[in-house]
Amino acid sequence: MASLADWSYLLYQLTLRDLKARYKQTFLGPFWVFGRPVVELVVYVMVFGVFLRAPSDGVPYGLFAYSGIVLWTFVAGGLSRGTRSITAHAGLVSQAVFPKAVIPLSALAGAAIDALLAGTLLAVWLAVRGASASLELLWVVPIAVIVVAIVTGLTLATSALSVFYRDVTHLVDVGVRIWLLLTPVAYAASVVPAPYRRWYDFNPLVALFDTLRRALFGGAVPGPGALVYPVVVGGVLLVAGALVFRYAEPFFAESV
Repeated sequence: MASLADWSYLLYQLTLRDLKARYKQTFLGPFWVFGRPVVELVVYVMVFGVFLRAPSDGVPYGLFAYSGIVLWTFVAGGLSRGTRSITAHAGLVSQAVFPKAVIPLSALAGAAIDALLAGTLLAVWLAVRGASASLELLWVVPIAVIVVAIVTGLTLATSALSVFYRDVTHLVDVGVRIWLLLTPVAYAASVVPAPYRRWYDFNPLVALFDTLRRALFGGAVPGPGALVYPVVVGGVLLVAGALVFRYAEPFFAESV
């Protein structure tokens, strides 16, 4: 039986392969890691910052929006590519014996690298503005862990289900677009009218994005209790996704 080190090496190789394939035969190559979020930022600034004049809680709108884009890069990229990962590696799934969870996890690892690299621009931007390091920045760690748990749980489930029902990939594409609109990526959660805020807060990413921005921009960071709901959702999704994947995995080879 292969060791954990063997599966770690396979995870590394699949992640590297995914990154190389994504930027193969492109003029800018890996620079698209920075180019894509910057292009999104320009669009958000024009639409939400200039045309709609969306509030940004006292933070320059461009900086406010980019902080959301960085985190959303992982959410959308990981879920979209992860959902397709098993079917995209059909030959490997049907011919080799290994824990198939390595495949969607490699897609998530690639999305995490994209987000981390995009985050370097955010760090430089904050440094140029004279932002100083503070203990509040430590909130970035639990926020990242919770987001990873949420997206991993969803991805394990959708990647497994997409093997049997290809409609899942289309549903995920639509769902990601709707989720973007219901998440304060390009706007502040404060714009949501009070009567709807109760329902809006069912989205676990709302509290996470809000806390992230408070930590980055020196706002009053809420207590740990604000993250209880996202933690519970992340834990439930992670366990449920793992169970769905474990149940479906033995049938991948004959269905992919």
